[in-house]
Amino acid sequence: MVICHQQTKHSFISIRKNSFFLDWRTQPKNFKIYPHFHQRFKIDDYEELKNLNLIGGITYEKQYPQGSYYLRTNPSAGGLYPCEIYIQIRGIKGILNGIYHYESKSATLCLLHELNSDGVEFYFRDKRQQKGLTFLVSTIYFRSSWKYQNRSIRYILLDSGHQLGSIYAALCVMGKESEFVFDFEKRELNEMFGFRDDEMMMCALNSSTPKEVEAKKLTQQLSYVSGCDYLEKNEFVEDAYKQSCSYESQNISKINFFNSTPKEQLKDAIMKRRSIRAFKQTPITCSEFDYIVNGLFEFATTYSIDIFYTVHSVESKKMGLYKNGTLVKEGIFHEKSKYLSLEQNLGGQSAVTFYFTSDDAPNYQKVNILSGFLAQIIYLKSELQGVGCSGIGAYYDDKAKEFLGTTNSILYLLAIGK
Repeated sequence: MVICHQQTKHSFISIRKNSFFLDWRTQPKNFKIYPHFHQRFKIDDYEELKNLNLIGGITYEKQYPQGSYYLRTNPSAGGLYPCEIYIQIRGIKGILNGIYHYESKSATLCLLHELNSDGVEFYFRDKRQQKGLTFLVSTIYFRSSWKYQNRSIRYILLDSGHQLGSIYAALCVMGKESEFVFDFEKRELNEMFGFRDDEMMMCALNSSTPKEVEAKKLTQQLSYVSGCDYLEKNEFVEDAYKQSCSYESQNISKINFFNSTPKEQLKDAIMKRRSIRAFKQTPITCSEFDYIVNGLFEFATTYSIDIFYTVHSVESKKMGLYKNGTLVKEGIFHEKSKYLSLEQNLGGQSAVTFYFTSDDAPNYQKVNILSGFLAQIIYLKSELQGVGCSGIGAYYDDKAKEFLGTTNSILYLLAIGK
């Protein structure tokens, strides 16, 4: 696995040695707003874009003395929300062909560039113009590195996967297909979108049909707008991104996690999804577990991800350590899972704790993003079954590898239960 992963491992010693004081009054803003002179379009005014706000819209507002805090349809490590979404629209009735920035707080699309024969497709392997929607997910790393420092390189990738999963689920509600795109000229697009090193393109999603004509290069560079009110540069994160952002990858299509799920039920799950803070330790049923993991292991292993998990409390299912659906070792491992999760109760009080792992170094960004995507699928499937869920991004890396009996790097932990 790439060097940045090895250099950001947690251990019993490092957690205690590298702790630092965090002043929450200094948290950078996590909404990117373009200047007022850009034209904006209210999403609800367009029938074909109905439910588009499910991609990352506000689902709940919390009031604190220092201000308001907003929850969104996608979870985020530490609730820091480093991701931004850009949407290219082409051939949708009533709205200009153009590149838009999605503004979740106002539920609007902000027009950044009106298209003619140019388009973001020029920077993809398939340069044909796409009729429909093309989503680009970026991250503004300082929103995360402000709290997590160098280890934030992991979290911005996982958050990008959660964001990708939110877009995919929203499109399922809208009755639209999805195709994931990882292999494109990210750094060129960063430049054309006016980004500096603090914002980075991560992945893309097409919900469109190709036309015969190829797109031309974007005719103008977009204006730079900061996604934070201030910036403390992190050379480690910037270098790690540059070293891992280019790789060859086929697009991923025919994704069918929610094909049989009624659209209104899925929409309700998206809106109600929350990260659980504690479990009552009530067992989940075998049918609930089977529903949640249906199709999960086949998808993961296709893209070089092995999913281990410890079963602590699932009715009619043996307790023990499993790998990709197969029992590896029987045993009671809830205390072990708690310890490996930096001694957090969530890891041990869950019904099941998942460990996403991979040894695919050339596709480091991709396997991390897809781990976040699969975690988002588990979140939503759990919500559909009335089961709680929470991601765990901090864990003892080497101890987890030793327990699982794998040479794979540990990418993410996820706990489900009641």
